[in-house]
Amino acid sequence: MIRKAIIQDAKDIVGINIMSWKQTYKGIFPQEFLDNLTVNNENIEKCQNKIKEYAVYIEDNHVVGFIRYGKNKKGYNASYGEIYALYIDSNYQQKGFGKKLVKYSLNELKNNYHSILVSTLINNPANTFYQKIGGKLIGNSKFILENKEYLENLYEFKIEE
Repeated sequence: MIRKAIIQDAKDIVGINIMSWKQTYKGIFPQEFLDNLTVNNENIEKCQNKIKEYAVYIEDNHVVGFIRYGKNKKGYNASYGEIYALYIDSNYQQKGFGKKLVKYSLNELKNNYHSILVSTLINNPANTFYQKIGGKLIGNSKFILENKEYLENLYEFKIEE
């Protein structure tokens, strides 16, 4: 089941986000940076402050994945929305939850945008996922972490009227 996130979901969202980063970006981001990621009050508070941008996937009565979305931050015109983050607990991957969350976000954004952007690091296995569910590669963008630049693929999803 998918629903809008509530304040009480923030700790689970942060936990899934950190676990996913440690697994997905091992060997891509500096190991020391990944080792220092923790579920702490500061991270939970940051999530709570943006909780309206999140939807969560509930399975077995707890949060197993989330998506964060809104207006684009890539400098495109106002007709583009963006999916900022999509992560599924590794124990619940390959069950279609990510695809359902993307579909949910496109439906939520359809009244304000005609297309949705998603960027993912070039080395991220999620590239295959976004292509498989209909994302069209339209270019590249850059992600900066600790003063180091990482190249991302930029995908577009057209919202059906």
